[in-house]
Parts: sequence; structure tokens; C-alpha cells
Amino acid sequence: MRLSHPTAPYQGIPPQDVFFVANDRYVQMGLGFVIPTMNTEMYPDKPLEIYLYIEAQPSARDLLLGALLGRAEQMRARFPGVPGRIYTELASGDWEMLNFYSRNGFMNADAQEEYVMPVPLSPPQTPMGCQLASVPLSSVQEQHAFLQRVNAYRMTPINHDFLTLQMQQPYFMALGFYRGGQPVSEMIMTGGSPQSAALVTLYTRAEYRRKGIARALILSAANLLREREAQQIVTQIYSRSQAQMGLVKALGGTRRRIVTILPSIDIR
Repeated sequence: MRLSHPTAPYQGIPPQDVFFVANDRYVQMGLGFVIPTMNTEMYPDKPLEIYLYIEAQPSARDLLLGALLGRAEQMRARFPGVPGRIYTELASGDWEMLNFYSRNGFMNADAQEEYVMPVPLSPPQTPMGCQLASVPLSSVQEQHAFLQRVNAYRMTPINHDFLTLQMQQPYFMALGFYRGGQPVSEMIMTGGSPQSAALVTLYTRAEYRRKGIARALILSAANLLREREAQQIVTQIYSRSQAQMGLVKALGGTRRRIVTILPSIDIR
């Protein structure tokens, strides 16, 4: 088996972070790459996130994993003392790859899960000193500025094409609480039918958390959804996030399915 790097960036990833593996006859057996991020908003206690991806024949996976973990260690060395994790993402039924990662020391400690919540009946209350308003999205500049704000609090970014498509849906709304003209908390709700109203994303700035602001924003959106005869809200959360889990359960959410599994190794 032989490892090599591409001669140019691969899908925007630097060549040194991408590995190809081939057999002794130079037949390509697979590829892998690592992507580091610093997620100080979503996981402030463990902000260093190093995503690892492997797509290879079984005989090439161990070699690729070793190379990727070595590269991850080099990345980690640039942030001494910063905790986090090395992780990958798998489809919920991909038991073969889950067993591969488990055999190599990855823990099955996180998952992306889909929850269904009834449209809450509690009356909305605007937090003191805040104003409820629709997010300004009339220009492309405003749309990109909104995406920049929400993506700072997400593991996977929302792109402009997705936002444009959702803005055409009958149950689309982008709402926020603002103080002094500055966003405190913002959200995207979308959907094509009363049965499929979906909470796509929601964030609250760090200094305003643990004050019920996210819950108040969902209740404000629910008030509008009831006027449109929506019956339920679907959302996806990460089981590792205590804040997300606590919020959906407080609103009566029940888990419908596991979307993806995120095996990981902690960085301490």
C-alpha cells in the first residue's frame, strides 16, 4: 500500500490534509481527509473539532486512519491545552464503519437525532429589553450577513442556495430578538406543509443564554405557526449538546429517529 497527497487542493481542502491510498500496482483503494475547526460557540468547553473522513476499501482503511490521526495530532499541536475531539460522521445504519472506528478506539458518544414537538400552546413573552422582529433578508447582503451569524453556531454551515430555496416555502420564517438593534437570538423555521414545519437552526449569543430566550423565540414562532394551522415542529439536534437536548424535551419533544452517528476520540 502507498500513501500520497494530491498536487492541488481537493474540494477546497489543503493537499497536506488529504491522503490517497493505492496498492502496489498503483490502483487507488480510497481516500481520506481531515478538517480542523474551532467551535467556540457551540461547544465552548471543548472547542477544537477535527473532522475525519474515510472512503476506502477495507484493506486500506487502517493505513488511511493511521495517516489521518497522525495529521490530526499535528493540527492538535497548534492548539496546546485546548480540549476537543477528533470525530467522524456515519449514517445511522452503517454498522461496518461504526465497528471499524470502535475497534480503533472511537467512542459512540454523540449522534444527530430528529425530534418531533407539538406546536407549543404557551403564550409567547418577549424578554425584557428585547424586540421581536423578522430577520431583514430583503437584499443578498442581508442574507449573507444572517448566514454568517447563524453559521458561527453550527457544525455544518447553511449555504445561500439553501436559504434561498427555503425562503420560497409557505412555512418559512426567520425571526429574532434584538436589543439596541443588535441580534440576541435568531432562528429559521421552514416547511411545505402543516405536518412538516421544521426548526432548521436557532442560536442565542453566549451572554444571553440560560435566560429562557431561545424558548421564548420558539414560542413566538409557534404562535405564528398556529395561525397557519401547523400541527408539529420537526428539528434535529446533537445528543452531545445538553442545551439542545434540554430545550426540545422542555417543549415536549420526542425522538423520532437517529439521523447520523458521530464516533469520536476526546482531545484533552
